[in-house]
Amino acid sequence: MESAIAHLRARDPVLGALMERLSPYEWRATRNLFEVMLRTIVSQQLSTKAADSIYARLAAAMGAGRPVPGRILALPDEALRSCGLSRSKTAYVKNVARHFESDRHTPRSFAGLDDSAVIESLTSIKGVGEWSAHMFLIFGLRRPDVFPIGDLGLRNAMLRVYGLRANTKPPRLHRIADAWRPYRSLGTLYMWRSYDAE
Repeated sequence: MESAIAHLRARDPVLGALMERLSPYEWRATRNLFEVMLRTIVSQQLSTKAADSIYARLAAAMGAGRPVPGRILALPDEALRSCGLSRSKTAYVKNVARHFESDRHTPRSFAGLDDSAVIESLTSIKGVGEWSAHMFLIFGLRRPDVFPIGDLGLRNAMLRVYGLRANTKPPRLHRIADAWRPYRSLGTLYMWRSYDAE
């Protein structure tokens, strides 16, 4: 982490100044990859507050203990809907549960895959798009060089931090983030933190 922070500060003075203003980032990853994907599906197109509320109800419905696919599959659709999941997300969380239960998606199965292969594997599940796969790479596998350009919070944070116009196109943001390589994930985490802080 120290070398990554030093690299970002040296390569991007704007990001470096932002990092000085914000508290140090503790990048934690959970060992429960199913929980990461479950939270990601719940979070799709929702504010953090709304997603946390729905996930709390979902966790209560699953019962005590760590989230496992079987607990989701054992719940009727009506119970999932009562947690606040839409009809489509109810189907998506069950799709994810089936894939993880069948051992098609385990820590060992991801270990030998590069980021592109992980994305391809995950997006084969109906309901998992590129954004969800990027969140999984960052928060589940803690891959260091992920740039989830599809995330609205990231884009808005970059527009504000770099003083860019609202109609700035993604290629411009990609060029900025190229300076963060090979630690674009950490740069992204600081952008999100700045967005939340401001």
